[in-house]
Amino acid sequence: MLESKQMTRAVLAWLGLGSNLGDREANLRFACERLARTPGIAVEAVSTFRETAPVGGPPQGAFLNGAVRIATTLSPPALLAVQKAIEREAGRRADGPHHGPRELDIDLLLYGDATIDTRELVVPHPRLRERSFALDPLRELGVDPGTIPRRESPRVIRDPAEFAAHCDALRRGGCRLGLVPTMGALHEGHASLMRRARADCDRVAATIFVNPLQFAPHEDLARYPRPFAADLALCAREGVALVFAPSVEAMYGKDFISRIAVGREAVGMEGAVRPDHFSGVATVVTILWSLARPDFGYFGQKDAQQLAVLRRVHQDLRLCGAIVGCPIVREADGLAMSSRNVYLQPEDRRAAVVIVAALREARARFLAGERDAERLVAAARERLAGEPRCRAVDYVELRAPDDLAPLPKGPIGPARLLIAARFGDPATRLLDNARVDVDEVLAP
Repeated sequence: MLESKQMTRAVLAWLGLGSNLGDREANLRFACERLARTPGIAVEAVSTFRETAPVGGPPQGAFLNGAVRIATTLSPPALLAVQKAIEREAGRRADGPHHGPRELDIDLLLYGDATIDTRELVVPHPRLRERSFALDPLRELGVDPGTIPRRESPRVIRDPAEFAAHCDALRRGGCRLGLVPTMGALHEGHASLMRRARADCDRVAATIFVNPLQFAPHEDLARYPRPFAADLALCAREGVALVFAPSVEAMYGKDFISRIAVGREAVGMEGAVRPDHFSGVATVVTILWSLARPDFGYFGQKDAQQLAVLRRVHQDLRLCGAIVGCPIVREADGLAMSSRNVYLQPEDRRAAVVIVAALREARARFLAGERDAERLVAAARERLAGEPRCRAVDYVELRAPDDLAPLPKGPIGPARLLIAARFGDPATRLLDNARVDVDEVLAP
């Protein structure tokens, strides 16, 4: 990332010009004249102006587009400030609709051979290669589009130090950073986390790392799905800027011995079935958090106990930013999306929706007035027992809805029912949960 400082020598830069309100040609000529009168800017050449159809935004009239080549001693942020000032002088309003009609648009397309990525400015312009209305004037001004640096989207990083440096550069550029930690085998549930992160943040970093610390020796570490090309395609579709995909050796090294100790949120349920699991999850997430130092980290509610454990780690270790829990994303029949669903044979996949039926059964009884926890759990277990392809039930538990603390004795109030059950051969463990006191939809 280029530092925001005054340049001491002239740099060639190319600006894109556009107008579709008022006297379009006069607006573009005003921009060129105003640039030429600005100290630190010398206008070297102006392309011909050409009419083009609008791209995106509400219905609007055709644009007149062109480009200008300048030599400038201004830094990119200073040049951007000049551009915005000239746009305002031409009558453009800051509160106009996004991609709406405007009297004048000035984009910094290229600034020497610099690559810039800040909240306010991305150079080369991120959609430059897609826009003939910008490329054609650049060709006229002597730019070979083949020499324009290609932006990786997303940028794949393997080295932890490099990932930390890129995240740090984004923060220095004023970007709010969202982190989406994953083990890959991405699906629509992961995509929903990325979309939420994009809505909240200026840039999103996703991690793809199958973490050996959270697998016991008898578990499915070796066969866990790793469709990296498909995962990258999903990240690109969702606008992820960085994908951190390290090797195990890069993450841990041969002498790695440290672990994060976890407390009461890890007791019971997954903590009982997989005793070292949450320590491994907490350790890898803490490492990722320390590298990225995000403003927000995004995790799905499907792994409700994991979310509770990570909230506690985040609080106790006073990590930066905040953890955001996001709703469960479900298949059309209601089954919670999981990377492990692909393990299931068709008949076991169909049978697995009994988990959703068990959640609905307990909720229906609660909403009908039942407040005894044992009877609610028994109702859910009875539904699971009625499915012969359900090989085993690891647990069915009612807990407090958010921190998953054990419920006090006596009639219950707000609560979350958590289920882990096994289907198929070899058995695949599926997790799900839902509030019993809230009539939430358990299908799309």
